[in-house]
Amino acid sequence: AGPGFLNFRITTPSLEAGLMAQIGDPDRLGLPQLDQSEAKTIVIDFSAPNIAKPMGVHHLLSTIIGQAINNLLKTCGYKVIRDNYVGDWGTQYGKLTVAIQKWGDMEKIKKNPIPELLNLYVKFHDQAEKDPGLEDQGRAAFKKLEEKDLEITKLWQWIREISLEECQKLWARLGAEFDCINSESFYEDKMQPIIAEGLKTGVITEGQEGALIIEMDDPNKPPAIIRKKDGATLYATRDLARVKYWQDELKGSLGINVVDIAQKLYFEQLFEAAHKMGFTKMQQVHIDFGRMEFPEGGMSTRKGKVILLEEVLDEAEKQALKKIKDHSSELPEDEQKELARKLGLGAIKYNVLSQSRNKNYSFDWDQMLSFEGNSAPYLQYAYTRTQSILRKAAEAGLKTDLAVTASLAVEEKELLKKLLEFEEAIQRSTEEYKPNLLCSYLFETAQAFSTFYNNLRVLDAETAESISTRLKLVEAAGTVLKKGLGLLGIEVPERM
Repeated sequence: AGPGFLNFRITTPSLEAGLMAQIGDPDRLGLPQLDQSEAKTIVIDFSAPNIAKPMGVHHLLSTIIGQAINNLLKTCGYKVIRDNYVGDWGTQYGKLTVAIQKWGDMEKIKKNPIPELLNLYVKFHDQAEKDPGLEDQGRAAFKKLEEKDLEITKLWQWIREISLEECQKLWARLGAEFDCINSESFYEDKMQPIIAEGLKTGVITEGQEGALIIEMDDPNKPPAIIRKKDGATLYATRDLARVKYWQDELKGSLGINVVDIAQKLYFEQLFEAAHKMGFTKMQQVHIDFGRMEFPEGGMSTRKGKVILLEEVLDEAEKQALKKIKDHSSELPEDEQKELARKLGLGAIKYNVLSQSRNKNYSFDWDQMLSFEGNSAPYLQYAYTRTQSILRKAAEAGLKTDLAVTASLAVEEKELLKKLLEFEEAIQRSTEEYKPNLLCSYLFETAQAFSTFYNNLRVLDAETAESISTRLKLVEAAGTVLKKGLGLLGIEVPERM
C-alpha cells in the first residue's frame, strides 16, 4: 500500500487456532485476562434516587449505565464495591416535613405513601410561590433534623424506610444490586471532623455572611460551599465525607460517580476540594451522561411532572406480550409472560445502553420499545436461533469434535473474525466506560451470524467436517451473544 503502511493478513490456521482456544474453554470465551498486579478496588455509585419520591424514567439512565459499567469492570477482574448514595438528607426533607405537618393526612399517606408524599412536596412548592416564607420554614425544619429533633427525626426515618422498600422493588426488577447503601445521612456524623480539619489547615475559609467555602484555583469557578451561613450543611459537605470514607474505609483506589452531565461543574468543584483537603489516595472520576428529554420539555419533581419508571417497565412488558401474541406464539401462557418480561426490559435497557452516553436521550415510546433493527429483541432472537440449531444437532447426533475444514467460506471467516473481537470490545467498553461500544459489537456479531446462517447450510452441510466447523461457530456465536448481553444486564430466552 506504499510507504508508511503495514499490511497484515490473517491466515485460516490462525483463525482456527483462535476459535479452538476459545471453544475449548467457553467460560473464558472472549473474557480479558487482567494482570492481577493491576487489579484494584473500585467503588462505584449509581442509581442514587432521592427518597420520598417515586422513581421516574430518568432514573433508568444512572441505574442501567452504572450496572453495566460495574459488570464490565468485574469481568475484567477488578474488585468492585457497588454503593448507592441515596439522597435522604437536605433542605428538601425539611420542606416535606413542613408540608406533612400543614396539609398531610397520615392515614391517607400510609395507604399510598410515595404518591401522597410527592403530592405534598409539589403542593409545598406551589404554595411557596405565593408565600416565600415557607422556604424559611423548610430550612428551619431541616436544621431541626440535623439537631436530632425527636419528632422530625422519627418522621424522616419512616419516610426513608418506606421509600427504600419501594426502590428495592424496582432495583430488583432492573437487576441492579448493591453491596451497600450509604446514603447522604450516613455521613452526617462524619462531616464535622472534615470541617474542623479544613478550618485548621486553612483550606476551608469564611465566605460571605459567615458561610464556609473552599476556593477554586480558577477564579472564574465559584467556590465550593461547605456550610451555609445558617450552619446547615450541603451536598458538598457530605460528598467530601463520602470521598474520605471510600478512600480510608473501603480502601478504594478508584471512585466512580455515575451522575448526569448537569452535575459536571459540581464534580469538578468536589474533586478539587477533595484534593485540597488531602484526599488524594483515591482517584475520582465522574462518568457523565446526557439527560432524558421529553416532548413537552424537561421533567420537574417540584411541579409533579414525572413519568414513573414502574409504568414504563409495565408498558414495555405489555407491548412485548402483544408482539408475541401477534406472532401466534405456540409457547404456553406462562412462558409467553416470562418471554415478554425479558424482551420488554431488554428493549428498554438496550435502548439506553446502545446510545452514546455523551448525548441527551429522547424519551420516545416507539424508539424505546422498538423490536426492529439494532435492538435487544433482534439480538435475543439471534441467540435463540443458535440454541435451536444446537438442539437439532444434538437430536440428530451430529459431531462437533472434528477438525476445522481447511477452507472456510467467506461467511464463516467474517463471523469467526467478529467472534474473536469480543475481548477487545469488552476492554474498550470498560476502559472508556461506554457500554454502547459493546452494543455495537454485539449488533455486528448478530448480523454476521444472520448472514452466515442465511447463506450456508449447517446441519446438512456438504461434509462432516463442515458440519462440525459450522456448529462450532454457532456455539461460539451463542456464547458471545449471551455473555455480551449479560454484561449489559439483558437476559436471553432459550426459545422465542
